Amino acid sequence: MKNKMIFAFIFLISVVTVRILMHNVFHIFDFSPIIVAIAFILILRDKFSLIKFKRFNPLPFFSIIIITYILMFFMILIQTHFKLSEFSMPKSNIILGDIIIALILGLTEETAWRGYLFSKLKELTWLQITIIISLIWSIWHIPTHYYSLEGRFWISFPLFIVSCFEFGIIMQYLRVKADSVIPSVLFHAFMIIPLMSSGMQSKVLYLGSFPSIIMLLLFLPLTIYCYRVGQRIHDNKKQLSPIIG
Repeated sequence: MKNKMIFAFIFLISVVTVRILMHNVFHIFDFSPIIVAIAFILILRDKFSLIKFKRFNPLPFFSIIIITYILMFFMILIQTHFKLSEFSMPKSNIILGDIIIALILGLTEETAWRGYLFSKLKELTWLQITIIISLIWSIWHIPTHYYSLEGRFWISFPLFIVSCFEFGIIMQYLRVKADSVIPSVLFHAFMIIPLMSSGMQSKVLYLGSFPSIIMLLLFLPLTIYCYRVGQRIHDNKKQLSPIIG
């Protein structure tokens, strides 16, 4: 446990440092998660197979993404009806650009979070893995999200952390269910496409801004389901197979 915590802390410092350098110093597109993951693999002489790019059963992924889009629809409906937010219809060329960016973000981030990092921490309990990866994912966003989150940072960022835990648990479930990182990559991309393309403008802080309390409440039942089922699958795999790496 101690060695895993030290590894996670060093990974966190590394990925945040590279993010700051890429975003604030070199002003280039941020590939810091995948860069740091590959660097750790090379330095520690790990196998690239730890990233877990494998074929998978698509049924659980499609089920989760359909439920996610239904919840997103209700979020937009509620926030529009009660005038908590305003949404605009994007142009087709904007949607195409958002899809490409979302896929790149999903690939470069999930290769590290639910790919390499999950494999390195798989000896830990499901709860420990969830806390460590979700906190790293949340803290990694601080350099770019400090000025972009609306309202008071000490309120908006804790809400953002909750959203990272909720979506992180869903992607972690997909990762362990499929024994592949590809569903997590695709979910990450499809999850943020509506948020990027909707042109959401908040009218009421914390209820209509991102991440909205409405969204967090709507996704809570799905998060609980994914946590419980994912935990059971993870525990069964630990019992049935020897831990490697």
